[in-house]
Amino acid sequence: MARNTPTPGQKISYFLVILLGVFLLYLDINTNTFNGIKNGFSSFKISSSYLLKKYSIDQITELSRLFKSKDHLSRENKILKEQLDQSYLNNFVISREKSFFYDHSSLNKIINGNKFIESYSLAKLKSFNPNIFNCCDKHRMYIEIIQNTNKDIKEGAVFNETGIIGQVVNNKSFYEVMLLTDTKSSIPLTNSKGDFYCNASGSGASDYITCSYSQLVWLDNHELGEKFFSSGLGGIYPKGIEIGNLESIKIVDTSTTLLTIKLISNPLHSNLFGVIKL
Repeated sequence: MARNTPTPGQKISYFLVILLGVFLLYLDINTNTFNGIKNGFSSFKISSSYLLKKYSIDQITELSRLFKSKDHLSRENKILKEQLDQSYLNNFVISREKSFFYDHSSLNKIINGNKFIESYSLAKLKSFNPNIFNCCDKHRMYIEIIQNTNKDIKEGAVFNETGIIGQVVNNKSFYEVMLLTDTKSSIPLTNSKGDFYCNASGSGASDYITCSYSQLVWLDNHELGEKFFSSGLGGIYPKGIEIGNLESIKIVDTSTTLLTIKLISNPLHSNLFGVIKL
């Protein structure tokens, strides 16, 4: 397609525009007339770039930094909590040295050698269903050994900072712990006077175990609030660990009495446990 030839009027317009451009360029070079406009435009570009960076790129960078900082703090808090829980376990064992150690010199050797954790295995929670724990007869949890994994802990006593919570009954993929409240659980107990013994069974209710005995064998001289301790019989649980307090006394029949004992330990208190085999 052929192009139209510019008319004389169009040529004059082009020429005038060129002259105007040359004139403006001359003024700018010799008189700096347009410096204010140029500086204003440069300032506008800089301000726009700064605002765009501040409210877009910087915000995204700050959000990313905050998320990383929160993740870092979360990891640090988790590590500190595990270290604190471990110190609580150590204190629990130290404060009951006569129950966990046969003589004081063995405890001193462990403390002085800074090898206290070697006296028991350290475990963390892997699986636990609190709904079943609060409703049903079978109270179990699963733990994973994270220190001293080479120790044989089958039938070992499991404890946290609140006290003894149960024993290891299975070691398949993870160690299965039967809690004291499980209806199949049994722990030999004695009272603070040492003149009464019984095998307490799990009640199937959280926080409670029961002890049934014959009035023909033992005298009914119990009082509410009486403390009960592990007797050490059976070879699973250490002797002399406080287990709970007498909550109720029920006369089942003319020869049988049922004691309900409220446990002082709480398996839900922490996710870190100690396992010791006598």
